[in-house]
Amino acid sequence: MSISIPQSVVNARINELSAAGEAYGARIKYAQALVDVSDGVLWYTDGVALPPVIEAEKKEYYKGLKEIGYSNPSNAWKMVKKYSLEYAQEIGLVEKPEAEAEAETKGESSSGDARHTRSFSLRVLDDIVPIFKAGRKLEKEGALSDKERACNTHLAAALAALGVDISKL
Repeated sequence: MSISIPQSVVNARINELSAAGEAYGARIKYAQALVDVSDGVLWYTDGVALPPVIEAEKKEYYKGLKEIGYSNPSNAWKMVKKYSLEYAQEIGLVEKPEAEAEAETKGESSSGDARHTRSFSLRVLDDIVPIFKAGRKLEKEGALSDKERACNTHLAAALAALGVDISKL
C-alpha cells in the first residue's frame, strides 16, 4: 500500500535536506509540517507508534539524508521529534510543563526539578509504561498471579488505545 505524503511535507523535507547543517530553521519548519499532518497523534512522544504518513515520510527523510551523506540520520530524526514536540506544545496539542510556561512568561529558563502539568496522554505514557514493562518482565519469569497478569493485559490495551506499539517497549 502506498501512502500519499502531503506536498507541504515533501517541500519541507526538500528544504530541510538542502539546508542540512546550514539553516537552523529548515528542520524546525519540517517538524512543524509533520505535526500539521499527523491528525493529533503524539508520534513524537517515546513509545507512540508512527501514523502511516509519518512512517512513510521518515523513510523518505532517511533516504534523503543518506543521499546527501548525512553522518547520523537517527540523530537528525531525534531533533525532528524534539522540534515537533516543541511545536505541539506551542500550538496547544500538548501541554507545556507548568514550570517551563511560567519561566517563559518571566523570561527565565526552567529547572529540571520543577513540577509541571502533563497532558493526560503524557501522564499515561510516563506512569503506565514503566509499570507495564515491569509486569511484562515478571510475567516472563512466571512471577505474576492470574489477577496481576489480567491487570497487565489491561495496561497493554490502555497503551494501545493511545497508539503505543507495545512490541517496541
